[in-house]
Amino acid sequence: MFARYVIILLLAGVSFAFTAESADSVSDIPLPKQSAYTGKGFTVGIGMGVFDASEKCDCVGIWQGQADYFYTPWFSGGVEVRFFGGEMDSRISVLYQRYRLSGKFHLSISNFSMYLSPLVGLETTDISELREQWKNRSKNGDDIDDIDDDEIASVADSAIKVTNCEKMFSLDGFSAGLEFGMGYAFPKYLGVFGAVHYEHNFNNSQLLTLTPGLGFNLRSFWDWAQKNTYSLWFTMEGGFQRYFHRGVSDWNRALIFGFTLGV
Repeated sequence: MFARYVIILLLAGVSFAFTAESADSVSDIPLPKQSAYTGKGFTVGIGMGVFDASEKCDCVGIWQGQADYFYTPWFSGGVEVRFFGGEMDSRISVLYQRYRLSGKFHLSISNFSMYLSPLVGLETTDISELREQWKNRSKNGDDIDDIDDDEIASVADSAIKVTNCEKMFSLDGFSAGLEFGMGYAFPKYLGVFGAVHYEHNFNNSQLLTLTPGLGFNLRSFWDWAQKNTYSLWFTMEGGFQRYFHRGVSDWNRALIFGFTLGV
């Protein structure tokens, strides 16, 4: 019995030492959307921030997450989710959701990595349902005749505003696209990354996104993370995107803070 426990402890020690050695020797390069190139294992990321659709719309919150698995050092596949939510003005709210599946073909040289990623996605939004509540407000017990002229004007302005802002959240349905990205890890604490993303929605809409960012390597000064993780970054990511449909000419802007973990 004692020998059995000794063998188990020895195997556990060897396993831990192997994990520590692997974690120390693996590549660790930050990539866009709270991702990283490690060449093995899983990477997961989560971020949140603010999204400014245009000068005609109020800012809304944005949350995103991703999970990626390296099947080989040169190929990984995963899923990405993104939510936009908030009040477009004092009366109208929006909840916009994106789901994407992607595969990434990687090329890594020393501290530099780049990838090409085909992807498919699904987008949904319930803004039209929320607008319908205002159209049918009299059915909820509100007498339209009791509304003063200022409130009527305010509701009308809101409707016009939402009509314009709705174009920023109207990629409903399926889409397909391509993304090219890269990242570089400096010898110590910092890394930089960026991506160009093009997506075509089957409602004949196109989306172009530019994503620059800066990462802070938490593993570089945390011994436990160096031994037990492949990657651990805090990232600050910008986003500039443009919709090509229905006369939309504004560039959207986003700022997202997040964390990336590789195991």
